[in-house]
Amino acid sequence: MDRHLIVASSPHVRAELNVRKIMGWVILALLPAGIAGVAFFGVRALVVMAVCVAACVIAEVLWQTLAKQPITSSDLSAALTGLLLAYNLPPTVPLWMAIAGSFFAIIIVKQFFGGLGQNIANPALAGRAMMLICCPVAMFSCFLDGVTGATPLAIIKGVAAGNLPSLADMFIGRIGGCIGETSAVALLIGGGLLIAKGII
Repeated sequence: MDRHLIVASSPHVRAELNVRKIMGWVILALLPAGIAGVAFFGVRALVVMAVCVAACVIAEVLWQTLAKQPITSSDLSAALTGLLLAYNLPPTVPLWMAIAGSFFAIIIVKQFFGGLGQNIANPALAGRAMMLICCPVAMFSCFLDGVTGATPLAIIKGVAAGNLPSLADMFIGRIGGCIGETSAVALLIGGGLLIAKGII
């Protein structure tokens, strides 16, 4: 019995894809939703996306520098967290709130628990939850074509008045909501790309 068994933590099966490549493909798959967000909400949506991505990367580099840890921002996980957070925000959110949510997502939710893969919750969604608790009015302001309106879900739930948009508008994304959530067709395109690549 010459064989030795090695006991180690996962992953046990290795593939050609590394963390950076997977994060890159996910970011690429999210681009159609981002393009739709900018098309429907204007350049302000692009500004929110850029601010969230930059703030998440800066927060990760800052934390890892202060904690004397290896800098891992090149794996694109912080950039992806920023993009996901931005997609969960209304385009009218104050930029200081987007920065605060980004720092909370990276430092409190991701880094405090050991970094990538060790967090107890999705950092982007935890950042959004913190923002909802601290600033609910700013988080529920939904605009389309410069007009404030309720989201279809709020209308269906009965918490807001208004007419339900057509199915075509909801599928394309011409409805109020957060930057990356309104266009079902854009999200389906991104999901199809990830399925085709074998990532999901």
